[in-house]
Amino acid sequence: MSYRRPDTGNSMNDYFSALSDFQMLSSHLLDAKNEESFEVWLEKLELIDKRSLLLFLRKHKEEIPEEHLRLARRRFSQKI
Repeated sequence: MSYRRPDTGNSMNDYFSALSDFQMLSSHLLDAKNEESFEVWLEKLELIDKRSLLLFLRKHKEEIPEEHLRLARRRFSQKI
């Protein structure tokens, strides 16, 4: 499970490319049918952008099963 961060030499372009990748993949987190699948997508999205992942979890916490949220809460020291 790896993610190759964009490295074009333009940090702003690289940041927006990573956010685009995050946006394309984030729906998989909501669609996860079991804890294992949720954890895999959680890890992938964290590799892309941890800050965006935290914001995404906060925004969609009502759509995520409680047992999945418990897994996410263990990863963050901040409140989801």
